Formats: sequence, C-alpha cells, structure tokens
Amino acid sequence: MTDWFRNLKDIINRHEPAADAHSLPRAAAALLLEMRLTDESGVQIEMDVVHEAMRKAFAIDTAELDALIGQAHQAQRESVSYYDFTRELRLGLEPDQRAELVEWLWRVALADARLDMHEEAMVRRVSDLLGVPHSEFIRRKLLVKAELGDA
Repeated sequence: MTDWFRNLKDIINRHEPAADAHSLPRAAAALLLEMRLTDESGVQIEMDVVHEAMRKAFAIDTAELDALIGQAHQAQRESVSYYDFTRELRLGLEPDQRAELVEWLWRVALADARLDMHEEAMVRRVSDLLGVPHSEFIRRKLLVKAELGDA
C-alpha cells in the first residue's frame, strides 16, 4: 500500500464515528415510534407493541429498553425524513430482518384495530426505503391481519 493511500485511510478512519451497538435498534425504534404517532391516537397498546418489537427483534432487556426508547424519541424529533433511519437499517440488516421490521410496523399500525390511510402510506414508504419487495410488504400485512383475526 502506498504511503499517500495509507495516510488518506488514516485520515478517514480518524473522522469516522465509533461503532454504536445501539444504532440499528435506535433507528428501528424511531420508525416504530413514528408509526405510533402517525394516526394521532397514540394509544398505549401501540407503545406496548413497540416495546415487544424491540425486546424480540433486538433482544433488548427492559432496563436498556427505556433508555433506548428515550434516545429514539430524541432521534425521531430531530429527524427530517425516514431516510435518516432506513439508510442505516438497509445497510445493517439482512433482507429477512428488514421484512420483519415491516411486519412490526404493521403490528403497531394495526394494534388499535384500525388502519389509518397515513399509517399504510408510512409502512409503504418505509418498506420501499428498506428495499423490501412489494410482495413481502403485502405478505407481512396479511400475516399480521390474519393473526389479529382481521383477514
């Protein structure tokens, strides 16, 4: 490796932020929280689904969860678009994990037993940004609806 390339690499690495073990869960939580606020009802059952998603999908214990949700709330308030979160999730998660996140978005959206048009639009947009195929988007929606008895 040439010296100038090594120097360039050192400069870039020096300015890269340190890896954050909670960046993916925080991004996922921010999207789930955004979904919770989309229909403006903000019922507790939706928040319960957000907590369940974080515990199951990312194996986060209850003590860690409250701090992470607080960080996600802050990130969500500071964000200007879904892309702020989906970019990192698309790069950091496998395709089946991204599809599972779409399923959790459906679970939050349908937790109050009704689907607002803004909720569906959000799931569709996030699904596209995550690179989840439309067929998987539909399959996950139908799966959640069937589990909730609304097939």
